[in-house]
Amino acid sequence: MLAAAGLMTISTVSAASALEGPALTGKASCPPKYVCVWDNNSFSGKPKWKSEGDLNKDVFSANGLSILNNGKRHPGGDHIRYKYTYRPSGKAVSGCLHYPGDTPNSKRTYASGVVLNYAQWGGEC
Repeated sequence: MLAAAGLMTISTVSAASALEGPALTGKASCPPKYVCVWDNNSFSGKPKWKSEGDLNKDVFSANGLSILNNGKRHPGGDHIRYKYTYRPSGKAVSGCLHYPGDTPNSKRTYASGVVLNYAQWGGEC
């Protein structure tokens, strides 16, 4: 009887694990309404930084950056403005990402050796 109870517990745990599914990685791991940043230029793995609000800190990535605006349409606050700086040259580049479904794009990747200075929500690009 104890063995049967043990088997029942194992089956229940296995069924619960099966319902959870595999861990999300890549762009699928960025929740809706978030800006997500990976410390690589391929959106692989889980985002290193993500936020429903602004990202206002300098974050360095030797492996490149991938930035995704996974926001929803919200006039005046659905685009991501960002700035990054190449290291060691100090050349600064700014850009703007639209939300998914808006044109022209909602994601970008950049080469290695960059510092993301900020990613902030705002109005139309």
